[in-house]
Amino acid sequence: MKKKILIGILALILMCGTASAALVISTGDSGITQSTRLEFANATELDKYNVAYNLVNQIPDPAEPGKYVELRWKVENFGSKMAENVIVELLPVFPFSLDPGISATQKIGGVWGRQIGEEGVMLFYKVRVDEDAIEGDNQIKLRYSLDNGNSWLNLDPFIVRVRTQDAILAIEDISSTFDTIRPGEISTIKIKLMNMADSLLKDIKVKLDVDDVDLAPVGSTNEKTIKTLKSGEIVTIEFDIMPDPDAECGLCKVPISIDYLDWSGNAYSRENTFGLIIGGKPDLMITIDSSEIKSSSKTGNVVIKFTNKGLTDIKLLNIKLNPSNDYTIISNDEDYIGNIDSDDYETTDFNINVKKTDKEKIPLKLSLEYRDANNNPYTEDIEVDLRLYSKKQAQEFGLEKKSPVAGIIIVIVIVAAGLFFYIRYRKKKAKK
Repeated sequence: MKKKILIGILALILMCGTASAALVISTGDSGITQSTRLEFANATELDKYNVAYNLVNQIPDPAEPGKYVELRWKVENFGSKMAENVIVELLPVFPFSLDPGISATQKIGGVWGRQIGEEGVMLFYKVRVDEDAIEGDNQIKLRYSLDNGNSWLNLDPFIVRVRTQDAILAIEDISSTFDTIRPGEISTIKIKLMNMADSLLKDIKVKLDVDDVDLAPVGSTNEKTIKTLKSGEIVTIEFDIMPDPDAECGLCKVPISIDYLDWSGNAYSRENTFGLIIGGKPDLMITIDSSEIKSSSKTGNVVIKFTNKGLTDIKLLNIKLNPSNDYTIISNDEDYIGNIDSDDYETTDFNINVKKTDKEKIPLKLSLEYRDANNNPYTEDIEVDLRLYSKKQAQEFGLEKKSPVAGIIIVIVIVAAGLFFYIRYRKKKAKK
């Protein structure tokens, strides 16, 4: 019995001796283990001081490459004795840095025992994030000293999340097979996309909203999907589309929506609009509608007809009749017609004198200026033939009435011949 009592006394003496040890403290939700060295002389000072550093937050979260991030730590003393002369130093490595003139070292001074929770000391650093920072979890380190910097304790790395705030999927270019798409004509639309984010993009859905425009996809739906697109990668997707046959010519604004996910599953949506020009080259037919002039050496009105055979409207049409050796312009030589809708016509007339000629037709020389529905300008110099007939042809075709003079002369000749023979007959009868 006495032997057991002696062994117990010796054990108690050993426990009361001077010792030192290391205490490991977990930061909880951060998942990062931090070590501090504790010193104690006897059992009554077992929890001398125990300083914990917790990364409270980062603003913004995530941080964005090329900008600043504010990092805040809370310093708490879970021990019963004050920690004096506390100095903290930030150890930034790529992609983090401090601006020139900003010290990485901060002196906290003393932290009272059990100074925890809301009473903990807040530590703040404003850190620059490099433009070339890689998206994802990046490490940043702290160390601290409890003896004015004579010795340092390194903390396990803290995690700072970096991500481009807008995982940019850029539309590099949109082009079509034709600069101007004709109604009822199929054209291929090519949309070039580039992943400008620092990480993979996935489940990219590109949709053309054609519900409210005169367009329809041909051979596929109005939505295409790209499974993945690496950082910096470019992809081109194609849609075959056709304007309605009765589509109005002009600029057609086509809404396009793009939905996608970044590497961590965050969803993005973009709404854009691009333009397609619907139209075509005007098809203007010019003819002589009617003419008062049937043969040379005549004066009269010539009516010229302008028919729009094309699918696009014609605007601001101006006509000028140019001088010629074949005719003289009696009226004004210029006329403004204005607009001619598709499948419609307008007329204008000029009063001219056709000079004496043996030609069967003479060209009327016209200069035209107009624009299409998309305000593209056009100028044309054309000739439209005026048909001429000889007097005999004109009379035969009923284009001109025969002159009554010849008939009158014939009647006079017949009457004169009749009188002559009658008088002669009477004279012969009188002699008998």
